[in-house]
Amino acid sequence: MWRNWRKAEKIALIVLLMLGGFALVSLRANYPAEPEPVYFVECKAPLVALTFDTLWSGKNLEEILDLLEREEVRATFFLSGTWLQNHAGKARLILSGGHEIGNRTMSQRILTALDQQELVQEIKEFNDLAAQTLEYRPRLFRPPLGLYNGMVLKKARQQGCHTILWSIDSYDWISLNSQEIVDRVMGAVHPGAIIVFRLEAPLLSQALPEIIKRLREGGFKPCTVSELLQAEG
Repeated sequence: MWRNWRKAEKIALIVLLMLGGFALVSLRANYPAEPEPVYFVECKAPLVALTFDTLWSGKNLEEILDLLEREEVRATFFLSGTWLQNHAGKARLILSGGHEIGNRTMSQRILTALDQQELVQEIKEFNDLAAQTLEYRPRLFRPPLGLYNGMVLKKARQQGCHTILWSIDSYDWISLNSQEIVDRVMGAVHPGAIIVFRLEAPLLSQALPEIIKRLREGGFKPCTVSELLQAEG
């Protein structure tokens, strides 16, 4: 009788565990996981995404685009709404070169200091401006200075955007020479990396050709963020 009781107890425990598992699955289905920013992508392919943040001017853009065209490289450019308003023609050059554009907010405000309405406005207004000006709706988002919290991630996803950060910072805007930029990037490169450059950095146009050359020599293929995301797994 004791053995039968212990057996029944074990069966009851198993049933409870199964019910608990079903309840957890149901809970996850009703409440999806919170969004996470993408710093890099775990992938088998030796891909590396090149990304460029714009600040205020359009300086260096044509030179960078010419280089990328010669090297047959496609990249991702994160623009602000202010930049797009002032340089709509240059933004069209980016798209015509086969590159993609990401949302860097309307006015580059620090998003973690904003309330929900202001936060949505910063993200949505840029997407609406890009759709109106370029007939293009970004699916990638990068918060200014890389600063975010859970609300920023949530509102970006509600606007249909993946939040993209980076795993390698070139620090091109404070580097003393172009070789310093090259060494910093190549010393940290890894499959699935996302590298951030600043378009207006004075030494970028000198460093970028060598970076692309050495990436390829190391077996890496430069690409856009979207191509990298598609290779995940």
